[in-house]
Amino acid sequence: MKHFISAIAVLAASSTLALAGGPVTTVAEPEPVAAAPVAVHDWSGAYVGLGYGKTSGDVAYTPGGTFDLNSGSAASIFAGYLWQRGSLVYGGELAYSRGNDTYALGFPTENVERMVDLKARVGYAANKALFYGVVGYSSLKYDIPVLTNSFTTSGVNYGLGMDFAVTKRVTMGIEYLVRNTDGATFNAGQTADLDVNTITLRFGYSF
Repeated sequence: MKHFISAIAVLAASSTLALAGGPVTTVAEPEPVAAAPVAVHDWSGAYVGLGYGKTSGDVAYTPGGTFDLNSGSAASIFAGYLWQRGSLVYGGELAYSRGNDTYALGFPTENVERMVDLKARVGYAANKALFYGVVGYSSLKYDIPVLTNSFTTSGVNYGLGMDFAVTKRVTMGIEYLVRNTDGATFNAGQTADLDVNTITLRFGYSF
């Protein structure tokens, strides 16, 4: 009987060792999945848009004196074209603005009736954000209805702005523009230095 029990014990031990030394199944780990690349916004191409902003500045008559301008408003339309090389963005823009309540203080019937701005734009693109500067030429018309007359001035413009791509086609932004202009008035021998600044909210559509 003892020999029989010993044989059973030896057999059980052998079976355990055989199972312990059996083949080991290895589960393969899944291959890492690469993240999809983030789409970079392309600022190149033609665009058009609308703007609305506030005005400030002054007008200096020689002879005549200097007057601050009332803080009025200006509505504008614009169109332009941009090229992009890496992060560098450059191009040109033409804008037309109509002034409202932008007059020499004390003379509320007068108004900066219109502003035409031709601007060169150079900026830095950070994907959907575009930071830029502008410099160019402006022509302004100052209207004095009580005298049934007006005069035109011209000169340089310069400023800074930022656009943000809301979608692939739609942009919104803000621009601060300074205009330093001068010209002859309708009075013989009199000139006017007319400086008009605007801070404008802009909404654009790219093609």
